[in-house]
Amino acid sequence: MDSANSREVLSDFIDLYQSFPCLWKIKSADYYNKHAKQIAQDKLVEKLKECDPNADRESCLRKINSLRASFRKEFKKVQASYKSGASTDDIYKPNLWYYEKLLFLKDQEMPGRSRSSLEEESFEREMADDESRPKNRKRKAPDPTEELVKLAYKRLQQPQDDSDILAAAWAVELRKMDPQQQLFAKKAINEILFEGQMGTLHRNSVEINVSRVSTP
Repeated sequence: MDSANSREVLSDFIDLYQSFPCLWKIKSADYYNKHAKQIAQDKLVEKLKECDPNADRESCLRKINSLRASFRKEFKKVQASYKSGASTDDIYKPNLWYYEKLLFLKDQEMPGRSRSSLEEESFEREMADDESRPKNRKRKAPDPTEELVKLAYKRLQQPQDDSDILAAAWAVELRKMDPQQQLFAKKAINEILFEGQMGTLHRNSVEINVSRVSTP
C-alpha cells in the first residue's frame, strides 16, 4: 500500500479512536466497561489491518502509543511557547500532519503525570488481560491413568519395608497363575490375613491340600 493510502487509513484510524471515548477519556461512562473496550479494540485492529495485514492488538497498542507520544511532545512545545510570552507569529507550529486531528486529547493532559499516560497503561493492561485470559476454555477432566501413574510414582518415592517387598513378590507369583487358581489363592490369603488381624494364627493354622476322609 502506498503512503497516500496509508495516511488515509491512519486518518480514519484516528477518527475511529476518537469515536471510542472508553479508550481515552477517563470521565467516559464506559471507561471501566471491559466489554465496550474490547469491542473498540477489535474495531481499531480491523482498521489497522487495511494498511498492515499482520496487525493485532499488540501492534494496535504500539500505534496508539506512538501517535499519542508524538502528539504530547508537540503539544508541550506549543504550550511552552504560549507560556514564554511569545507573540502570535512566534507560537510553535507543530509539524505533525495529524496534530489537529488529535486535539481531542488535549484535555486529557495535565501537569506532572499526564492523564494520557494513565489511559495508555490502562489500555495496555486491558489488552494484556484479554490476551492472557483463556478463551472459553473448559477445565480438562483429570485423566484416571495419569492420576494412577502419579500415585504410583509417589508411592515409589516412599521408603519400602519388608512387607512392601514381600507383597510385590507375591503379586508377581499371583500373576503367573490361571484365573481360577488366582481366586483360590486370594481366598486363602484373605482368610489368613483375617485370622492374623484377629490374633488367632498359630503354627498349624494353614493346611494345604489335606485330604479329608469322612468317617462313618
